[in-house]
Amino acid sequence: MKLVSVCPKCGEPSSLGLCDQCRLEMATLLECPDRVEVTLCPVCGSHLIRGRWQDSQVPVEDLISDAVAEAIGLHKDLKDPEVDLSVKKRRATQYLVKVHLAGTFGELRAEEKCTVAATVRRATCDRCSRMAGNYYEAIVQVRGSAGAPASEELEESKKIAEAQTESCLERGDRLSFIQESKDVKGGINLVVGSTQQGRLIARAILERFGGSTQESYKLVGMRDGKKVYRTSILVRLPRLKAGDLIRARRSFLEVRGFEGKRTACTTLLNGNTVYLSEEDAEEALVVGNRSSAERAVVVAADRNVLEVLDPESYRTVSASRPGLLKAKPGDEVEFLRFRGDLILLPPRNKSGPS
Repeated sequence: MKLVSVCPKCGEPSSLGLCDQCRLEMATLLECPDRVEVTLCPVCGSHLIRGRWQDSQVPVEDLISDAVAEAIGLHKDLKDPEVDLSVKKRRATQYLVKVHLAGTFGELRAEEKCTVAATVRRATCDRCSRMAGNYYEAIVQVRGSAGAPASEELEESKKIAEAQTESCLERGDRLSFIQESKDVKGGINLVVGSTQQGRLIARAILERFGGSTQESYKLVGMRDGKKVYRTSILVRLPRLKAGDLIRARRSFLEVRGFEGKRTACTTLLNGNTVYLSEEDAEEALVVGNRSSAERAVVVAADRNVLEVLDPESYRTVSASRPGLLKAKPGDEVEFLRFRGDLILLPPRNKSGPS
């Protein structure tokens, strides 16, 4: 006689003790909290997750769904679970979330439902709180080497600061913000929320204009038993600028950019790249900048000399042809005036100053 195992609860055949149906009746497939809470900043819309503020443009309904999905518990023996969440607003800060669970338990198809109340709490985030309290960690001081930098340099420095701040935020540095951009004698002060942000701004300005930096620190208090310092980052812009035509080493050179403490230039004679030391750059004679160049029409041309029509005197003037300038009669060329002569400029470098 063959013995058949039966379910001790209902008497139905079962090889595993309790049958699937009885196990299903006794099991809790879905565990739901009575309530969840979502914390949002009313100023910027960021939300609090596991004790940390995060930037988000996600609708509040999606944040509530995520909070409920994280809070519910599923039975470990449930296979292929499918969870459907439906969020319904009841009041300004009150929501109801209907949870529907479906899956396979043993050999049986199973479903379970629950309802979770959700509350939206408003609280000012760390970033907005510090901005409102005039908090800052660093000041980036942009100055010139000889007098105040040009207004164009200052405006571009501000744009660089804004771009770097946005980049810091995207990388997760929530304390990156510009508390104030202040015009001062000799330049601008950029008051920023994060020391790291300030250093990145200073580095980006140096990459654009060259120059040097210097940091100083001031003790401003204690936080959690540690000394708190405020950092001042001085960015000293160089005397020379990209696009400057200069006289140095007995040659005419055009400034192209900066590599550390060196000034990268192109010779007008043959287009070769040369580098000036800090001392050479300080001693260089500035003829002008490409941004203020005039234009003249080529009348005649040979290998080394171009004859152009001076737009002021309407006379034909001879000028040395830069090595890279492929101009022919009828073309327009750029030039700067120097001690009564016209200094023709090479073609504009697309990656250089415009």
